[in-house]
Amino acid sequence: MMKRQIPFSSLGLGLAFAAALIVAAGRPAAAQVAIDAGAFGVNGTSDLGGIVSLQVFKTPVVPLTIDLSGAKPFGAHGVAGTADFRFTVGGTTLGAGIGAGDIGNTALYSGLYEGILAQRIIPHVAVELRFWAGPRRPGSGFAGLRFAL
Repeated sequence: MMKRQIPFSSLGLGLAFAAALIVAAGRPAAAQVAIDAGAFGVNGTSDLGGIVSLQVFKTPVVPLTIDLSGAKPFGAHGVAGTADFRFTVGGTTLGAGIGAGDIGNTALYSGLYEGILAQRIIPHVAVELRFWAGPRRPGSGFAGLRFAL
């Protein structure tokens, strides 16, 4: 008796189903831009500056977004560019980022990581705190307002 073969095995069918769910759940975000304005604490000094973020990915099922951000104090305290993973529930955002820059140590351009905490106060406006650290650099912080456009 000849055994009939099924074109997809159970594993192949499961993988195809998982891939379809990922594609359906994840979608490119509408180009949402956010501008942060506030104060940086760098090397024991304070300085005004800003952050510009572009949302590049958003999942509709889980409140997770991925932003590309660039931070710059107005003085000579360096820059930071990061990919931020932001998780938002009920107006509160927790996030983490990884990137590169010389913020906190302008003599060293290297990898850095970032922590994010934000609380929405009115629609499209949040109070945001950020902290950057990395190898051979002091920690640098930011406190300000985030305006989502």
